[in-house]
Amino acid sequence: MKRFCCSATVLPVSLAALWVFGIGSAAAGLGQEKPDIVTLMPAPEWRLTASRSTDTSALSRWKGDPAIEHEYGVTAFTARIYQFENHQADVLIEQTADTSAAYGLFTFYRTAQMAIVAPLTVSAGAETLMVRGPAFIRCFVGTRDTLPERDYRALLITVGGPPPSARSLEQLPAPLPSRGLIHGSEKYLLGPLALAHALPSFPSTVVGFDSGAEVQSGEYALGPDKLTLMTINYPTPQIARAAFDSIKGKLGAGLANAVVEVRREDTYVLVTLNATSQAAADRFLDQFKVSKTISQDQVTSEHTEAVQLVNLLFANAVIILGLAGVSVVGGCMVFASKRLARKWFPGSVFVEGENGGFTILNLRWTK
Repeated sequence: MKRFCCSATVLPVSLAALWVFGIGSAAAGLGQEKPDIVTLMPAPEWRLTASRSTDTSALSRWKGDPAIEHEYGVTAFTARIYQFENHQADVLIEQTADTSAAYGLFTFYRTAQMAIVAPLTVSAGAETLMVRGPAFIRCFVGTRDTLPERDYRALLITVGGPPPSARSLEQLPAPLPSRGLIHGSEKYLLGPLALAHALPSFPSTVVGFDSGAEVQSGEYALGPDKLTLMTINYPTPQIARAAFDSIKGKLGAGLANAVVEVRREDTYVLVTLNATSQAAADRFLDQFKVSKTISQDQVTSEHTEAVQLVNLLFANAVIILGLAGVSVVGGCMVFASKRLARKWFPGSVFVEGENGGFTILNLRWTK
C-alpha cells in the first residue's frame, strides 16, 4: 500500500505554492463560466437507523417461503431500516453458504416484471432484489415513485456496496443460452421444493438432488417454437448416466401426453418440456454441445504458434552459445593457470602431474 506524507518543513512551502497557484487560477478564470461538476458516484446519504437479527418470521411481509430459504441454506436473517429525508427503506439480508446459493434465491424470487438496474440487481416498483457475495438482499422503498434516481442508486450502494466484480460473477453457474430466453424465466434450483414450485408438471423426485444435482431452467420462444429447458448438472458422468436412464424411464410413463425430450451430454442431462412439437424440441437440443476442458491460468500470447516456435529455437541457441562460451573461458583459465604454475612453482604436483606424487616400493619375497 502506498502512503503519502509530508514533513513539517515541506508543508508551509506546499501551502504557499497552492495559495499562489490558486490566486493565479482565479485571475486566469475571470470572465469564464463556472465549470460543471461531474458526479462519478452518488453520495451515500442514507442513514442506518435500525438493525436487528431476526428469523423466518420476517419472510411473511416479503412473501417468502421458509422452506425454500432452508433448501437454499440460509443461515441468518438481518432486518434493517435506512432513512433519508422523508424516505424509508426496509431491508432484509439473508446470509447463505456461498454466492451460488444466494444467486439461486435471487432467480427463484425474480419475476418477469423486474428490470435489471445493475449486475445481480433487479427492481420492480418499490421492491429490489440484490446478490452481494453470499448475501441475498431484499429492499423495499414505499416512496419509490417520488425518490430521485440518484438517491435510489445511493441507497443500493449504501445497502449492498458496489456492484459485484467480474471475478465474483465467474463463481456463478454458467448461464443458459441467451437466444430466445424469456426475461425473468431463468431459475437456479437446488432442491425438490424449489423445482416443484418452478416446474409443477415435472416430477421433482426423479432428479436426484441427494446425489448433488443442480438444476437450471428457462422458458424459450424461438419464433413459433416455445418450450421449457431444464439442464441438470451432476458431479460425475457416471452419476449423470444413471440419472439419465431413470429420468427417461419415469418421464415416459408419467408424461405420456406431453412433448418431452431427454438427452445426456457429459455430466448434463438436458430435458425439454411443453414444446410445441417433437421436431421443435429436437431442433433446440441439437444445438447443444457440452465440453469441459482444463487449462492453466496463464496469460495468452499475442504471437502465432510459428513465431512462438522461432522464439523458442532462438532462446535455445542463446543458451547453447552461452554454455560454449563458458567452456572456452574455463579452458583458457586452466591453460593459463598451468603456465603460471610452471613458472612460479616448477616442482609442484600441479605441474608434474600425478606421477610426481607416487612413492615406489621395491618389495621382494624371500623364504
